[in-house]
Amino acid sequence: MPLIHTRLITWVMALVLMIPIAIGLIGTLLPAFQYFPPLGEYQLSLSPWRDLFSHGEFYASLKLTLITGIGAPILSLWLALSLLAWGYQRPFFTKIEALLSPLLAIPHAAIAIGLLFLLSPSGWLVRVFSPWLTGFERPPNWISVQDPYGVSLIIALVIKEMPYLLFVMLTTMKSIKARESLQVGQALGYSRFTLWRKVLIPQLYPIVRLPIFIVVAFSLTVVDLALVIGPNTPSTLAVTLLRWFNNPDLSMRFMASAGAVFLMLCVVSVLAGWELSHKLTSKITRSERSNGKRAGLSDNLLRLGVIVGLLALLNGFVALVLLPIWSLARRWRFPDALPSQWTLSNLERAGPLLLELTTNTLLIAFLSTLLACAISLIMLETKRQDMDKQHQHTKNHLFDWLIYVPILLPQIGFLFGLHVLLIYLELNGDLCAIIALHLMYVLPYVYLTLKGPYLSYEEGYLQQANRIHYRPWRNYLGIKIAMLKPAMFTAFAIGFSVSIAQYLPTLIAGEGRYSTLTTEAVAQAASGDRKQVGSMAMLQAFFPILVFWLAQFIPRRWTRWRLFIKQCVIRSKHFFFKKDTQC
Repeated sequence: MPLIHTRLITWVMALVLMIPIAIGLIGTLLPAFQYFPPLGEYQLSLSPWRDLFSHGEFYASLKLTLITGIGAPILSLWLALSLLAWGYQRPFFTKIEALLSPLLAIPHAAIAIGLLFLLSPSGWLVRVFSPWLTGFERPPNWISVQDPYGVSLIIALVIKEMPYLLFVMLTTMKSIKARESLQVGQALGYSRFTLWRKVLIPQLYPIVRLPIFIVVAFSLTVVDLALVIGPNTPSTLAVTLLRWFNNPDLSMRFMASAGAVFLMLCVVSVLAGWELSHKLTSKITRSERSNGKRAGLSDNLLRLGVIVGLLALLNGFVALVLLPIWSLARRWRFPDALPSQWTLSNLERAGPLLLELTTNTLLIAFLSTLLACAISLIMLETKRQDMDKQHQHTKNHLFDWLIYVPILLPQIGFLFGLHVLLIYLELNGDLCAIIALHLMYVLPYVYLTLKGPYLSYEEGYLQQANRIHYRPWRNYLGIKIAMLKPAMFTAFAIGFSVSIAQYLPTLIAGEGRYSTLTTEAVAQAASGDRKQVGSMAMLQAFFPILVFWLAQFIPRRWTRWRLFIKQCVIRSKHFFFKKDTQC
């Protein structure tokens, strides 16, 4: 890509990314200290913090947030490491790897709704064992979802986060030479789990530290999953803050802003505590890792994690299967395991609404992902040129650090500050504002997905093409981008699925004028109309899976299709030329 002034482009893009983040943080921080001119408050005060700490619901919400936000990442990391230690380099494990893509592509709300259909007292898990085993002729009076302890929310978070961590770990295995270590260790008589516990996991953790931090931050601040399947009396702190921000009493915004700042401090504190715990654990277990024993009792934790991990994956897939079943069910009485009558009328009745929601969802996801791909290519090219000029293999510029900020900061912490800016600019409820907020969250994932393949590309192919015929842009698109097709399609699919899953950015920027499948599914999840909710969640899950499938299918056949079309064009030109000559 023939770019000039790469340093200027880098700083401009970093500034463009930094400005909304800074404005959002300031717009949340100042109201937390009672300074908010739109409501006539011009003096700093600590009264929002006093109100926050004196509010009874705050402590209960904080307790639930810490339980679910710390418990779910610990379980997800344990299960991911256990499955990796059990199956890596085994032939059957490739089938499990192939099944990770659907779970990664499915938005969080769709997973939560599927688990709601699976785990509720009248859900499929109770139905399949009733009445022959449980004796239930009617749904039991259980609180198996939205329980006050947050167990169902932890299960939902684990089912969504564990495949992501497992996928990240699988992509980094070559960097630690896992195959060679396993061969040497097994030749010395070490069991498989012992090798992983003593040798490979200590090498793997520093590489996947950032994805783990992203999972922790997400678990502490998630909103859509908590609204669907989490506790509601009280709810987690993020959901409580959302309710306070939307309260008709505008004075509640000050306390909500103080709570949002406190939640950001909680995220920083938990991440610091997580890293400190890792260092202490490494120091305590150092002697155990080097004692030379070929097996240990702690290996049983990994064996147990394999069983629990496989059950979690199974529950995730069953939850997804239940979405289309409910959308096509006409009559499904308890305790029948399957519907007694099927129909398409559920989709036909909701057709106009689903068409509008699908159009909005696909338009926002397509445009935001396309913009993210273009920006990522520009920034990666500037990074590559700077690295070539300074003869460095790895050089991080400011953009590389800022790109992590939106996915590490709590959405509730600065999106409401941005909401004030949108209102001031009269962009609230505008489609462009929704796309811009989606872009903030899509761009990091697209950029990080493209970063490795793009920077490792052999530039000699492009240089040789330019020597033969100097057409920089055409050669860049026809050679370099063409050779990076698999990475480009994969990055687009990941960004597309991230955009479809966005709930809070759509809700805040759209102000109800532009509803998507995600916002409407979350809003309707508590309505009791499982058929309509199932239809929305099914479409919400269908499009990311379709795009991921196309990302795998198209690159393999692209060259064949391109040559076929080119041949058809040449033949048609030859046919018309021959016909004109005869005339």
